[in-house]
Amino acid sequence: KNKRKKSKERIPKAIREQTWLKSFGKKYEHKCYISWCDNIISVFDFHVGHDKPESKGGKLRVDNLKPICARCNLSMSNNYTITEWDKLNNTQSSCCGCFKFW
Repeated sequence: KNKRKKSKERIPKAIREQTWLKSFGKKYEHKCYISWCDNIISVFDFHVGHDKPESKGGKLRVDNLKPICARCNLSMSNNYTITEWDKLNNTQSSCCGCFKFW
């Protein structure tokens, strides 16, 4: 059978704004929410990452969302929660280069 991929729910602008304000307040720019990622995001250029992915039952609620950079969001996909991604050892390599190397 032809399985159709469930389309993701679009995150409304109001929820995006609330997610930013909850994490970073009224700052225009901030470092990615992921502790070991040094990418700078802004109120106009950030991804909203789900802590618990939608595909695993995560809800589209501010308490399940964090402002993160595109690289982290696309790299973690639905394989990790934000909490798990944040705890990854920063010496691992990544396909996108968002891991720090010392």
